[in-house]
Amino acid sequence: MAAQVGVSDWAGRRVLVTGASSGIGAALARDLAGHGAIVGMCARRTELLDEVLDDCRRHVPACQAWPVDLGELDALEDFVAQVERELGGIDTLVNNAAAVLSGTTDGTPWADVERLVRTNYLSPVRLTLAALPAMRARGAGQIAVVSSMAARMATPGESAYAASKAALSAWFESLAAELWDSPISVHLVYPALIEVESDADGDDALADSPNAAKHIPAPVCARAIRRQLERGDLELYVPTPVKQGVVMRMNDPEASIQMMADWFRSNPQH
Repeated sequence: MAAQVGVSDWAGRRVLVTGASSGIGAALARDLAGHGAIVGMCARRTELLDEVLDDCRRHVPACQAWPVDLGELDALEDFVAQVERELGGIDTLVNNAAAVLSGTTDGTPWADVERLVRTNYLSPVRLTLAALPAMRARGAGQIAVVSSMAARMATPGESAYAASKAALSAWFESLAAELWDSPISVHLVYPALIEVESDADGDDALADSPNAAKHIPAPVCARAIRRQLERGDLELYVPTPVKQGVVMRMNDPEASIQMMADWFRSNPQH
């Protein structure tokens, strides 16, 4: 049996996308609905979420949306049960929602550290644990996780954010190994330099070009994620060349830290 599971046809496939009111989540919800998926989406910002839902329903009227604060961890099992009931199931779960915070390590309030860990790490873990039993019962499923390049190359000025994403990646890598010979697969996404507020289509070549624009439009990243899920790939780096930085970090971590320290000193706004 293949270690990773791909998608040959999105028509009728039930997908839950978290953090779908803007950025990568909104772009992915629109993209998948355009390919026939029944997209369920959630976010805190109801007005923006409704706009995405309207766009998705132009393609698939059965798409649904739920205003949810994923930081309320004790409510997530009931939320997954509601989605399963109202959407008819979850074939693909996309853990995309995240909070972002910049600031020096000793200047970040503890409450903000806790909020990032709860939203970026504990929430996707709890959602996944709630969704797994039904996937096992159906004998199929995909779990996609939008991590960050900060998980692989922790940037100064983002310690709490980077740590939450590193924990996320570590947990889902372990889960991927546990599910490796099963029909349920895990897929990790490492975006960098994404224009999360952009709805512009952009150029797909930006996802692979070593000379990519400073910020890649969210729809370009969304299409790359869809293709990752179609192929069944474990990892996706957007833009692709940023993976070279990960390799450099592994080969010479001291040089990598020195480079980031130099960058941090030359960018006092961080």
